[in-house]
Amino acid sequence: MRPGQVAVLAPPLLAALAAEMDHAGDLCARLEELVTRLAAAVEGEPRELALSEAQTLDVLTQHLSAVAIFMRGMSEQLTTARNVDPDAVLALVPLSDVAGRLRSVLYNASQIPPAPDGASGDLDLF
Repeated sequence: MRPGQVAVLAPPLLAALAAEMDHAGDLCARLEELVTRLAAAVEGEPRELALSEAQTLDVLTQHLSAVAIFMRGMSEQLTTARNVDPDAVLALVPLSDVAGRLRSVLYNASQIPPAPDGASGDLDLF
């Protein structure tokens, strides 16, 4: 795939990935509800373990939602804006730890030099 093709594909691909993250988050929320119901049906250590796992599922659901927000925002900017402002999109991400990790990748990626002249940008498989 050539760089121009990637640029055209990026917005709809990011939007589709965001939708998949939303769907995964919905499934996690359903699983969290089930675990919470099961916790109510038991006592003692199993209950504490189930409640802890329900909280873990809640964190996972929030994480998936945060990543979906970022992907959707980047997709919208790539589609409509002349310049991409990742900081504006990162500001929409409700989990600061997720936003921080994404920011780190974005700004480290901006330090990567462009491909040397003559590089096709095509993927060669051996």
